[in-house]
Amino acid sequence: MKLALALLLAAACSSAPPPPPPAPTPAPEPTPAPAGSDTSQTGGAKCGDKPACEAPATCVDYYGIAGARGPQFHSCEIKCDPSTPCPTGKTCRTIADGPGSVCR
Repeated sequence: MKLALALLLAAACSSAPPPPPPAPTPAPEPTPAPAGSDTSQTGGAKCGDKPACEAPATCVDYYGIAGARGPQFHSCEIKCDPSTPCPTGKTCRTIADGPGSVCR
């Protein structure tokens, strides 16, 4: 009986090679943006070093939540205020840690 128990323990403790690593999963396909969320002309499209915004948008420079200590950001925006309404389909929104009052 002791011999059988010793053989059983020895078999359970034997060092088997580790299993192979799992195959990497492929990256998911990018999901197309929903209709009406096009930012290629206005509403946050990046303009960076080349201010190539389409009218009526302009390239707006601003700092994020870190202020002047952080990086400077650039985006194509339509600035707005009570005297300057937004184009049809957009509303004036204030982005406090971003470009300020802009049409989105």
